[in-house]
Amino acid sequence: MTQAASVSSVASVSSVASASSAAGSPHHGEWGSLDVDGIRIRVFRQGSGVPLVYLHSPFGEVGALAVFADLAEAGFQVLAPELPGFGQSDPVTSWRGVADVVFTVRRILDGLGVERAVVVGSSLGGWLAAELAVWFPERVRALALLAPVGLRVADDPVFPIFGAEDDVLLPRLLARPAEFSAYLAPALAWPVTHDGDGSGGEAGEDGGAGEGGGAGEAVAPDPLALPLHLFRAMEATARIGWNPYLHDPALAGRLTLVGAPTLVVRGELDGILPAAHAAAYTAAIPGARRVELADCAHLPALEQPAEVAQLVATITRSAKAASP
Repeated sequence: MTQAASVSSVASVSSVASASSAAGSPHHGEWGSLDVDGIRIRVFRQGSGVPLVYLHSPFGEVGALAVFADLAEAGFQVLAPELPGFGQSDPVTSWRGVADVVFTVRRILDGLGVERAVVVGSSLGGWLAAELAVWFPERVRALALLAPVGLRVADDPVFPIFGAEDDVLLPRLLARPAEFSAYLAPALAWPVTHDGDGSGGEAGEDGGAGEGGGAGEAVAPDPLALPLHLFRAMEATARIGWNPYLHDPALAGRLTLVGAPTLVVRGELDGILPAAHAAAYTAAIPGARRVELADCAHLPALEQPAEVAQLVATITRSAKAASP
């Protein structure tokens, strides 16, 4: 791993966590849902401790992911909303620009009861996390941007993901392209219940059925589940970043407003996001640090979960040290 900042071994961030009696072992997570201004949002929760909000990539990775288990072990309460239009969350057709999306993300934080959180965003989620830190800095304790799109860098465009064939896209997306469907399987396995309380089944360590019962239990694999998931994900991503393509022309000039300790992470094998984009984020955000991960492409949270958890724990400790 080459990096611009040293990485310590995983250490619990319980020293910066307020005492919590939240139910649930770090080894398990559970689905639930919340209503945000009439929009039903599916949410995966795992662990207890420092609130951490994970904003997913254009591919909608949520559920019982290894990175969430690692973060829970490190002392975080992971809250992973499935953004509107992705997976089983309701779509939004009224967005007119990225500012509307960021306001929706802020309202999701309100609905989760989170005043201030560590925010981790992957790709599209990294862009939204950066915008959130610009517009609502009081809500962001620390910021981890994993291969974040959102900027336009002259002569170094983001690879066009819309309409790309799998044999072209996947080798750029992942160091191990054959793992793609396995990485997204957790998002397909846990339908939210519709029994009025928004609760879902508990996700077991082995990915099997939890204790939710009824509609919350795992269902038999549907061969159309993954294609439909990806169709919805690309449609929702297009609503946010079709034109201009996956960037906000005003964001670069506003990144100086980010006050949270920030880490920018990129995989050395990333064929979607050129290195110049990670460098631009790092240069524009005061005090930001940049790390490049070996044997990793565009989705570090999926490809290198333990290392990402280490990095997030480190930036969170630095946020605690910097607070008055």
